Amino acid sequence: MRHQPGRALLHGGEHVERRALPEDEILTSEEARRLLKIGRTKLWDLTKKNMIPAYRVGEGRTSGLRYKRSELLRWLDNNRI
Repeated sequence: MRHQPGRALLHGGEHVERRALPEDEILTSEEARRLLKIGRTKLWDLTKKNMIPAYRVGEGRTSGLRYKRSELLRWLDNNRI
């Protein structure tokens, strides 16, 4: 029986879907902007000021930023007025 990507093989050969919990999801900058409903400049400003946690993926000009959904939601809750 062949392994299928994104699926876990249970004892007995049964396949079940393996999904990350939504709060553990890693987001691109674009996805983070959509979640927070803010623009590119605002996201970069918040990231640069270390107001929201971000993670650098790669090196140099080709590197990108990633964000954890749970940390962005926690940031929103902590900044509620």
